[in-house]
Amino acid sequence: MLYEKKVNILLVDDNSKNLLALEATLESLGQNVVKANSGEEALKRLLAQDFAAILLDVQMPGMDGFETAELIRMRENSRHTPIIFVTAIGKTTEFIFKGYAVGAVDYLLKPIVPEILLSKVKVFVELKQQAEQLAAANKQMQQQLEQISQLNQQCQIANKELEAFNAAVCHDLRNPLTTIKGFSDLLLTYRTDGLEKTDKQYIEEINIASKRMGQLIDDLLNLSLGKSRQIWYETVDLSLMAQNIAAKLHQSEPQREVEFDIASGMTVQGDPRLLLIVLENLLGNAWKYTGKQPHARIEFGVLEQESRVAKKKRSRADKRNRLDKLENQSPIPHAQLRTYYLRDNGAGFDLTQADKLFTAFHRLHDKEEFEGTGIGLVTVQRIIQRHGGKIWAQAARDRGATFFFELPEPANFLTLDRSSRDGGFSHQTQIGGCTNKTLLKMA
Repeated sequence: MLYEKKVNILLVDDNSKNLLALEATLESLGQNVVKANSGEEALKRLLAQDFAAILLDVQMPGMDGFETAELIRMRENSRHTPIIFVTAIGKTTEFIFKGYAVGAVDYLLKPIVPEILLSKVKVFVELKQQAEQLAAANKQMQQQLEQISQLNQQCQIANKELEAFNAAVCHDLRNPLTTIKGFSDLLLTYRTDGLEKTDKQYIEEINIASKRMGQLIDDLLNLSLGKSRQIWYETVDLSLMAQNIAAKLHQSEPQREVEFDIASGMTVQGDPRLLLIVLENLLGNAWKYTGKQPHARIEFGVLEQESRVAKKKRSRADKRNRLDKLENQSPIPHAQLRTYYLRDNGAGFDLTQADKLFTAFHRLHDKEEFEGTGIGLVTVQRIIQRHGGKIWAQAARDRGATFFFELPEPANFLTLDRSSRDGGFSHQTQIGGCTNKTLLKMA
């Protein structure tokens, strides 16, 4: 797109015929030609207008061209305006050198070849138009950035208000819900003898619905927390955290026999409260969806492949034929990401629906088959993304599911190896009725 705005060209000569001749020469450029009969008048013009180029005569009464050029260069706004001397006298090298010394970009001697002068001025006209076009674009971009900044601030305020509203609503909902569930529990515990069978069923339904509502409130609060909570990075022991969650899951259903295979020594850099939400959701899902398996197994470990940053570094090192050992990166903010996985042999899901896996309130199983709110994995994804990683899944219906997720690893991360050929060993600890198999590579 052509820049259509005209620019100004200043002609300075004490001879009006010379001014008319120059104006006629530059007419084909289609720009605004401004004429001045003296150096003083030229300086006045420069105070009011900006110019693409100045064609300046040398020999003028009063203030000559050299003195005019020096004063032009002293003014901030015209310091870089191109000056072309056009003169019939001062043909010696001394005059020419002086012209360049006071800031001229060219020194033309009369008689002027019109085509040469036209081509030279045309270059400066185009440069000026490009500069003005760029300045206009920058100004527009700055205005757009300011608008975006204002919209961003408005969105942040709206999000904070929404989060505060969500927390308040959840809090206000929890109080009456606790009362409903509490009284229904009392009726079922102490008043069952005086209740009809149908009445007892009604109370049980109230109890179940209250439990679901409570879970939904917890999930909504976690969703808000996963999005808005400021992340406090510290070293987090995922192995210990997972073992504690596994113990609580067994306490909730002690009759189940579930083997937990949790790798030892899995430490990351992250927010412990948010990462607890991640593992509670993932392990809780694995526990839930293996509920129909007589021999359930849940495995939590770390992949042996190099992190993405480490791969890039190794590739660059190979290109340089450097075989020295790669140094560890600071985990924050340029952390290496390590990939963890959580695998179960439960119900799994249809992988063709994986794109809906992290959609809020969308569930891949019927509520009658497996209970849930459809919010947990959305919360997990937000937390993982805020830690700089990503999460994805592999699964098949009735053949279990595996969730992979990336988290920043601490410096000098101890590589875990599940094979005995590299010196790894395993031991088992008992968590209730669950077997927790912990694997560790010897340093």
